[in-house]
Amino acid sequence: MQVSAPSQGQQSRIEAFDPSWPMRNGHVQTLAGVFLFRKKSNPCILTTTTSTTGEVSLDDGDRLVFHDDCPAGWQPGDRVVLMLHGLAGSHNSPYMRRISHQLNLRDVRTIRLDWRGCGAGVSMARFPYHSGRSDDVLSVLSVLRDRVPDSPICLVGFSLGGNVALKLLGEAGAVQGGTAGIERAVSISPPIDLSVCIESLKTGLGRWYDRYFANLCIRNIRLRARVRPDAIVPDGWFQRLPRSMREFDESFTAPVCGFSSASAYYEQCSARQFLSTIAVPTLIIAAQDDPVVPFHPFEHAELSSTTELCAPKHGGHIGFVTTAGPAWLDRQIVAWIIGETP
Repeated sequence: MQVSAPSQGQQSRIEAFDPSWPMRNGHVQTLAGVFLFRKKSNPCILTTTTSTTGEVSLDDGDRLVFHDDCPAGWQPGDRVVLMLHGLAGSHNSPYMRRISHQLNLRDVRTIRLDWRGCGAGVSMARFPYHSGRSDDVLSVLSVLRDRVPDSPICLVGFSLGGNVALKLLGEAGAVQGGTAGIERAVSISPPIDLSVCIESLKTGLGRWYDRYFANLCIRNIRLRARVRPDAIVPDGWFQRLPRSMREFDESFTAPVCGFSSASAYYEQCSARQFLSTIAVPTLIIAAQDDPVVPFHPFEHAELSSTTELCAPKHGGHIGFVTTAGPAWLDRQIVAWIIGETP
């Protein structure tokens, strides 16, 4: 399956992804996406606009930071894209800077959000981010509407950020076809069924990813505890550190964020249950060989008529690279946002 469920029953405009033989492996794709295009000097991820920062105050006293990249050719009323990074990422993640740059080249203004306790906002939050923080995005959107009142706003989310984006759109769509003020959206490699995703990390090479992500999360908690002494951490948590993402969510995410258990967290925050009510044009890009996010939940997901699933056989987790670089993914995102064929 290359592409399924085109929007409104129309033929898909998505370009086929067909990498050469060395890149037809989910692990190769995933690692290439992380390590081959991460240097700030790489022309794929340079940012040529001047960024300004803004803050969003949340109801619980925490604050978020966003980075506003406004190209010289942007005018009031032109399109704005809010970008949501993935687990253990930030506004400075290579894919965030790269896609922002590509959109800026088309005179699209981009807003790169740092989740709670991430990036430039590491000292501004007592509570952590997680896969269900759609209310935080609503708070950011409220600020953006005051900042760019006449502009259509689009949403682009990566991995965890992609799950949050889909959850937000589905929640809004369930209320009389609401849109949360979003014109269109793209979600890349979203873990739409968190429980299935976590279970898949228990076997094979998944255990390496499991430990890797758990260690990144632990590192973030340690940093926040140093720079924000009143950050919420369960008593004695550092004396018995989790060795997997399931253990991390059971011992940290669930109790700190008000869930009765990790299973309850996964059940309440997985975007799969919200997909059928999305009311805005939405593109989901998910590789069938993603070693981090299993593909089979997408096969049985109920998509709304406005949602299109692009499912290349290869691409890994936020990979979709060829020996020439990550241009394919960039083209699909930019084309969907501006409403053109790549």
